[in-house]
This record gives sequence, structure tokens and C-alpha cells, in this order.
Amino acid sequence: MASQARPKVLMFDIGGVCVVSPFQAILDYEVQRGIPKGYINYSIRALTPNGAWHKLERGEIPNDANYFRMFKADLQRPDLWARFHREKFNNDNPPPVPDIDTETLYWTMMSMSRTPDPYMYPALKKLKALGQYKLAALSNTTIFPEGHEFNKIGPDDVRNFFEVFVSSAHVGMRKPNREIYEHALEEVRRKWGRDIRPQDIVFLDDIGENLKTAKSLGIRTIRVLLGRSNEAVRELEEVTGLSLLEDQQQPKARL
Repeated sequence: MASQARPKVLMFDIGGVCVVSPFQAILDYEVQRGIPKGYINYSIRALTPNGAWHKLERGEIPNDANYFRMFKADLQRPDLWARFHREKFNNDNPPPVPDIDTETLYWTMMSMSRTPDPYMYPALKKLKALGQYKLAALSNTTIFPEGHEFNKIGPDDVRNFFEVFVSSAHVGMRKPNREIYEHALEEVRRKWGRDIRPQDIVFLDDIGENLKTAKSLGIRTIRVLLGRSNEAVRELEEVTGLSLLEDQQQPKARL
């Protein structure tokens, strides 16, 4: 990427990129409760696009007790539990389906993902202060209940960095569907000019499938691996020609 022309727009996912990944909260929950690692994400992916999680991220259902019941039913489906054990462990006689407290899981995920990433967040601050690149965000999100404290945007909130912020739950689309990328591109052009091309944008995300769709549209990409955001900031330095990485040691993901 370093040999390519400098981009005009840097577009960021939020969770797992600018802030600590909610996937870490899922891993922690599984480890603490003796659930096989990877099962919860496996179940969520298996029910794409019609699971409760996907509907919440598209803003199709309210974030309430009924959502948590739907999410719980999704994660505790005996057929998915059995299929997971067959595929991962070659086991046709799995233990009983675990009880999953989806309300605790969800709010733990949301709380963890409010913690700034120790590398990407300082890099964003530098990018914003320097003003050499236009900053946008494209994120799968959920809408918090009215009056919840997480709705407040404080002075250090990551959302303050972006002039364009495309939130899945507010636009009724979610990654990796192509339509939300096209919508984001239109928002970028509306804000900064019709001459901006997909190849003028670099998109950072922690999920390969999300990056694949971006690439199919001609958008350049950087993957942010769990626990290795410093590597992504290094790539961002190469792309921008700026010094962004602070002198710290990257903490490893807790697996």
C-alpha cells in the first residue's frame, strides 16, 4: 500500500478498531462460564442475516427485554450447539446446551467497547489534530434505550473524531452487505466532493468479511487483528506518511 497514492479519506470501524473489541468480552464470557471458545460468534454468524443480533444492528427491533429473549433463544438453539460440536470437535454427543445470560453478555460487550484502543485511539487524535486526512466511520451499531448513559457523547468520545459517521442501526443496513458501503461512499461524497473515488478511501475493520466487501468496491483496506492494533497503526503510518504509533507495548488479547 505504501507505493500507492495517498488516500483522501480514512474510514474506520469502531468496535475492535478505535475501541477495545466486544469480541474480547465474548471470549471472556465463554471462558468464565466454561462455554467452548468461539461458540457464541459461531451462532451469531450462523443466523445471518435474520438473527436477533442482526436485526438489532439494523435497527429493526428495539433494544429491550424482548430482544434479550430472542438473542437468548438464538444462542441456545440445540441444532446450532450440536452442529458446532460436530464441526469443531467431531462430537455427535455434546453436553447440554449452556444457559447464556444474554443481557449480561450484551452490556459487558457494550461496556468493554467503550474503552479506547491503546494504539488506534491516540493515532486518531493525531490524525484529527493534524487535519491532513478526512475522517469517516462505518460501524455496525446498536441503539441504546432512551435515557441510557451510553447515549451521552462526552469530550473524549471516539465519535467526536468523525465528520461522517454511518451507523448501521440508524440507516437500516449492516456490514458486510454491499448497500451500506455504497451508502457510506455517497455520504463521503456528499460531505467532501463528488470526485472522491473508492480507491481514495482506506477502510479499517477487524472482520475479514467486512473488508472483502470494501475491496470489491475498490476501497483500500487494513485489517485490525484482535490484540494487535499496533500492527494496523504501522500500516496506517505507511499509508499516510505520518508518525502515529506511540511508544507502548501492545497488550495481547486475553484468550
